[in-house]
Amino acid sequence: MHCRATLLLASLSAIILGGCTNTSRTTHGTNSLKIYNAQHHRVYAATGQRSNTIVANIPQDYHHLSNRKVPRMAKPSYRYVMHHARNDFTLTMQVYSNYHYAKLTGIPVVGSGLVKLTDKNFQKLNHPQPFTN
Repeated sequence: MHCRATLLLASLSAIILGGCTNTSRTTHGTNSLKIYNAQHHRVYAATGQRSNTIVANIPQDYHHLSNRKVPRMAKPSYRYVMHHARNDFTLTMQVYSNYHYAKLTGIPVVGSGLVKLTDKNFQKLNHPQPFTN
């Protein structure tokens, strides 16, 4: 499962980033990124090329997708919702302020899973302001 998950995540990154570089508007609409805080308030939204640029700066190096459940003590901090227009799918990533994992949902073929975040990715995803400016 780990090797297959790594391959799927690598493919997903290639689809998101590769597909976004050619065009941001298709028959399915426009690529978009929305970021929500722990209170479910949208704190950022971008479409088209701007969303492509920001998605490219979101950490993409995830390995070992697992079927583990999120611990009850995990405190949600930010939720990233990325829509890829060309392939018409939406990937959601929930990060936690006290837990070095992110829950990914909407992964083509796989569905969802938990990925471990490096310290650097944990900090970056829990402080999105620098890469959204």
